[in-house]
Amino acid sequence: MTLRTAVSVTALAMALGLTPQAMAQTPPAQRPPAAEAPKVPVEGQIVVQEPNTVLAKQDLIAQTVYAPDKAKIGSISDLILSKDGKSVEGFVIGVGGFLGIGEKSVALKLDKLKMVSGANGAMELSMDMTKDELSNTPTFKSRKDIEAEKVAEQRRSEQPPRPTPGTK
Repeated sequence: MTLRTAVSVTALAMALGLTPQAMAQTPPAQRPPAAEAPKVPVEGQIVVQEPNTVLAKQDLIAQTVYAPDKAKIGSISDLILSKDGKSVEGFVIGVGGFLGIGEKSVALKLDKLKMVSGANGAMELSMDMTKDELSNTPTFKSRKDIEAEKVAEQRRSEQPPRPTPGTK
């Protein structure tokens, strides 16, 4: 370090009120953490889950639903909500297939689902229907599915007919 640089560093340290001994012996001053303002809920906020409620992701989505004879029907894959968000209209359950292959979606009104607390306190879901009954019902089509079908049909109708081999 040059003499000029050393003098500049010393002058800066003195301007900041640091002595050579203080710079060598004490770590930089630690500020006490700022006191945090208390948290205040906003109107309509739910801070704690009530005992008479369930969480869709935790208690319903991907949970297995059983028939009256305890046979597995399928798993809940989605909930159908009203557009105003004030009610759950139904649920979608994946029925049939193996590891998701060949599975079809069936939607039912929420009152068809029975939710009870099991022996170990976990939520148990059941229905008064069998897997075979649900396998013989129409597949649920979401608005997204219907739109995709419309687009595919429109594309098919816009394509010119393919020439038959051997014709010009």
